[in-house]
Amino acid sequence: MVLAFALVTPSPALAAPPPYYPPIDYVPASRANYDVGRSAAITTIVIHETDGTWLSATNWFQNRNSRVSAHYLVRAWDGGIMQFVAEGDTAFHARAANPWSIGIEHEYSARYGIPHTNAQYRSSALLVCAIARRYGIPTDRAHIVGHNELRGSDHSDPGPTWNWSYYMSLVNACSWQRAQPVARAALRTVANQGYVPSAGLEFDNASDEVLLLQWDLAYLGFIDSDEVAGGGSRYGPLTEEAVTKFQQSHVLPPTGSYDDVTASALVQAVLAAPSDMPVTDLEMEAESDDVTKLQTALQQLGYMDTVTGYYGELTLDAVTSFQQDNGIYATGTYGAITRMALAARTHPTVAREAVVEEFEMRVGFVAFSILPY
Repeated sequence: MVLAFALVTPSPALAAPPPYYPPIDYVPASRANYDVGRSAAITTIVIHETDGTWLSATNWFQNRNSRVSAHYLVRAWDGGIMQFVAEGDTAFHARAANPWSIGIEHEYSARYGIPHTNAQYRSSALLVCAIARRYGIPTDRAHIVGHNELRGSDHSDPGPTWNWSYYMSLVNACSWQRAQPVARAALRTVANQGYVPSAGLEFDNASDEVLLLQWDLAYLGFIDSDEVAGGGSRYGPLTEEAVTKFQQSHVLPPTGSYDDVTASALVQAVLAAPSDMPVTDLEMEAESDDVTKLQTALQQLGYMDTVTGYYGELTLDAVTSFQQDNGIYATGTYGAITRMALAARTHPTVAREAVVEEFEMRVGFVAFSILPY
């Protein structure tokens, strides 16, 4: 009898959570609004909007007649996190996806003037990173999805005010997948060309090298900067398409893979459209003209008010904020990835014009060389 009781009793929602989880308040949902246990492995995190206040959502989850719940709710004004259902139990939030997903509600209501806030985005991103780390869930848009993106869903949340690019940049910054390669090894780049990644990148790779490649391509105009910022450093279809377009523009085999020939062409393309961003790495207590250039770019983008030439706390905070907003692991130091992201953000059209001109010259040369005379 004791064993049978243990099998049907819901597990405590916060039983020994890993230490890397953010602070969470436990507010139990009605036992009628979730199933104990799981019938499938957790593979997906579903983002919801409440279309009401956090208090109304709390009351709804605790109402045994609602037959609705979510694992978590993130408040708008301060980013406070409340947990209603244990992750090991099945909340009623996404119908057919319930068995293999974790649902996170976000307080939002246009009617009551409750917007999504920076505190809410950041708190939710920390929660998602912790969940992803716990279950080995990839931190990309294939595994972090909106309620409206699920197959067969008739819901429209999260709506157009939910900023996916910004949110995924925050997730990418705190992701366990991003932290591991950074701690494991330095960024691998072409010899003497620290702004271009080493060759050998292919579809489905996820690494700092992929992110550097993406920002190089964004600087050259082959992929949208916002897509890079929210892409999770994964070599997916957009990156493959951008590499293919770049290869075609340089009369290379359009394989979509980043090989040695493509890497060499990328070096030449970036050299042909030089950025005025510093090429040397910078960190705290540096003082030079390069720091002035970095600060000027950050000021242009609204991250700094003053330019001093000294890399102090203000510059560290500005670089960190820029990195968080652009899907870069937030170290606060200035390196190759941050350089190319700043170059793409401050001069989004200059490089593209240079590439188009180079492409026209190459195509003209090829056309001339195959004429019968």
